[in-house]
Amino acid sequence: MQQPKVYSFPNADQVAQALDKFLAQTSAEAIKQHGKFSVAFSGGSLPATVAKYLKDNKSVDFGKWFVFFSDERCVEHTDAESNYKLVKDELLSH
Repeated sequence: MQQPKVYSFPNADQVAQALDKFLAQTSAEAIKQHGKFSVAFSGGSLPATVAKYLKDNKSVDFGKWFVFFSDERCVEHTDAESNYKLVKDELLSH
């Protein structure tokens, strides 16, 4: 079994930059091989961090992304606390 890779960054902006690069590359590879990219988001500040740079990355084909939520709150999808709303507003509605 392969050992997990652990990354450390000095601040949230560098995390966002690394996530942009990683998700753009990983999604492109998955789409090339499988015709789609599946990803699961947890809540909290992650959607905004991921979206900071990725939402403007023209190389990403969001139309072939299948998005899942790993810890959605029990609220309406329009609620400000909804992880679905955060991902939709911050990443997928641009």
